[in-house]
Amino acid sequence: MSVICVLYSSNTTYDSLRGILAMAAAELDRLGHEVMMLDLLAPDFSARLNALLPRRAETMALGFSGIGLDIHTKDGKLFWDVAQIPVFTWFCDHPCYFAKRHGLESRYAAHGYVFPDHAAFNRDHLGANGAVFATHMGIPDPGFFGGLPPEQRNGRLIFAKSGWNPLALERGWRKTMPPKLFGLLFDAIAEARGKTCGAFPKIIVDVAERHLVYLKPGGDLFNVILTRLDNYTRGVRTREVGAVLADYPVDFIGGGWSDLDVTGRPARVLGAMTFDAMREGLGSYLAAVSLNPNIDLSVHDRVFFALGAGTVPVFDANRFSAAEMPHLAGFTFGQDTASVAAAVEAVLADPAAAQAATATTMRELYPRFSMQRSVQEIHEITRSIAGAAGANLLPAEPVPAGVWTPKQAA
Repeated sequence: MSVICVLYSSNTTYDSLRGILAMAAAELDRLGHEVMMLDLLAPDFSARLNALLPRRAETMALGFSGIGLDIHTKDGKLFWDVAQIPVFTWFCDHPCYFAKRHGLESRYAAHGYVFPDHAAFNRDHLGANGAVFATHMGIPDPGFFGGLPPEQRNGRLIFAKSGWNPLALERGWRKTMPPKLFGLLFDAIAEARGKTCGAFPKIIVDVAERHLVYLKPGGDLFNVILTRLDNYTRGVRTREVGAVLADYPVDFIGGGWSDLDVTGRPARVLGAMTFDAMREGLGSYLAAVSLNPNIDLSVHDRVFFALGAGTVPVFDANRFSAAEMPHLAGFTFGQDTASVAAAVEAVLADPAAAQAATATTMRELYPRFSMQRSVQEIHEITRSIAGAAGANLLPAEPVPAGVWTPKQAA
């Protein structure tokens, strides 16, 4: 067993990263590890971090979205290198955001992603440490949610998503971006509609070339375009889905929906809510609507959370869900707004069938896609590949003679 230092910050939006890491820490504790939660903003953070040094041989660190990864000593050296403590960062955002974190080179740092699509981008265009890892968020222990029996649920849907305003984004970029890049960006946005992030690099490179701009994926200027393309396409999608949901008994959770008029309609705009409050209430809903963040090879954490809560996940289908969640196909949607309405109406028309499909999916996926299994994989990766353990793997031993070359017949 190991000492696992879980790094978080107490000032993230809706306290969501701390909430997710708290669940991961509980799963690690149940596996028998000694877990320490460390808030980077706490006044005793440095002292608690330094207190780990005498136990460095048995210690590893786990952070989320790069929090705590780039801690440096007073002389500018990476803390994890100096302390010789391996750290695994579980990224949920695309590597084009804060790309320097994703490209950090250190034998003691392992770059991991909840979405394999993002891991592939790092491998192809950043290449940090020569290896990156994908570990699905997974389904947390159902006990974290306390899901109610079907007959006690409120019959409503929840949509926990902040509503970005694409028009505001466009106005801001028009003022701050050079006209050439602004035109390039919106030409790329037009071609990216309906596609996932695996297609974005080629789209941007090809569109840029038509503008006589020659970009390398992973470079600074390329990331300027990709971050905005990702923001905008997700913002447009969120608004389109939100407009459809407003006609149904849906509770909107999160900021940015103040301009959505639900007067006389069955939807409610409840505003911002902490992660823990959302988690505790999730199991009282019939269904939870979610949007995958332009990914094709996993699903958003809220889909996994809904399954843990026994709440019907309603979300945009992709390659992963088609392969692993076939029973939920009737409650998923595509890129068109009509399919969003159809998925919601399918749940409301036959809640029992939707709940049965959810229960079947849960039985098939858990514990194969459980959060506990995910954090167990993270522990194994970090302790066996990063840091001193990784150094012991190198250099690779030569292949013994005769292994690949069969003996020649006399």
